[in-house]
Amino acid sequence: MKAMILAAGLGERMFPLTLTAPKPVLPVLGRPLILEILRSLAFQGWTSVAVNLHHLPGPLEEVLAEAPGVGIRHVHLSPEARILGTAGGLRHAARFLRGAGTILVRNADFLADMDLAGAAAAHRASGCPATLVLAPERAGYSVVEVDDAGRVLSLAGEPKADPARVAGRRLFTGLHFIEEEILDAIPGPGASDIVRDVYRRLAAEGRLASFDHAGHWFDFGTPIDFLENSLHLLDLPLDVRAGILETDPVKILGGATVAVGAGADLHAGVEFRGRLVVGFAAAVGEGSRLEDSVILPEAWIGPGCRLRRVIVGPGAELPAGFEAEDAVVCCDTDPPAELPPHTERRERLLVRPLGRTRR
Repeated sequence: MKAMILAAGLGERMFPLTLTAPKPVLPVLGRPLILEILRSLAFQGWTSVAVNLHHLPGPLEEVLAEAPGVGIRHVHLSPEARILGTAGGLRHAARFLRGAGTILVRNADFLADMDLAGAAAAHRASGCPATLVLAPERAGYSVVEVDDAGRVLSLAGEPKADPARVAGRRLFTGLHFIEEEILDAIPGPGASDIVRDVYRRLAAEGRLASFDHAGHWFDFGTPIDFLENSLHLLDLPLDVRAGILETDPVKILGGATVAVGAGADLHAGVEFRGRLVVGFAAAVGEGSRLEDSVILPEAWIGPGCRLRRVIVGPGAELPAGFEAEDAVVCCDTDPPAELPPHTERRERLLVRPLGRTRR
């Protein structure tokens, strides 16, 4: 069985973290997100994977070159000159995906402890051309309605479901199993969306199955989710966390739980509170106080800084005494550029509130 990882997005919801790297390359507790996705797939038996690329493909290709080290024998790169969407990306990679039976498809912005073999078996038993892996409903996510047999009735309200048939409400995790029939059903040429252009029609026909995932599911699609789910991973027992991803060493420093990357430089008098991630070769200056924050690789935090619930982007240099709360702070790589709403320039840095935007 082959797999397809959808990784071509612009990462607009993650701005400004995605100015210099595509979202799948951003490290979670020290490891690139897509590399942990590949590790999980290999552990459960997948060795041949397609990945589509568009935004800043170079850094993504560099990380994908490490795939053999986590057990993936073959990565098929599927570059897109323009973004083709979740269905168009599959159509573009169809020649590679055909001929090996059921295809696993997943987004590149989440981690989970899913039973993929169980989900694949349930998909085949359903007799449907596609099966969505669902998780319990959460505020801020589109609702998937299912009947008592697990057939999907509607996705984000379409098609409109008969209330008498609705037995449950879930969210779509971004992982699904498809048969080659789905590849044939994707409209083209050009961009297309798998939910809008394929799955809603299948739901109306009663041919879209579901599989319930009751375990952990961590979304990293927005800055606030990236922060909160990184910290939630630190709350997990070691054995549970290890079943989801590999991480930098996690230590207790001054009563705080801290994932510390190789070469991180923690100066004297640093105060850590809550849960922290300090990435590869990052430096935290003397007298700084950090609480519930993520410091990405090679960032430099000057002496006396005060950060609470902050993501500091890769390589960002915060001057002495810099203060921020509930924000993303990144390098300003293009000072003349016009900024999107709610983003400001400060001390040659970009600062954006975490916000609460979800899909």
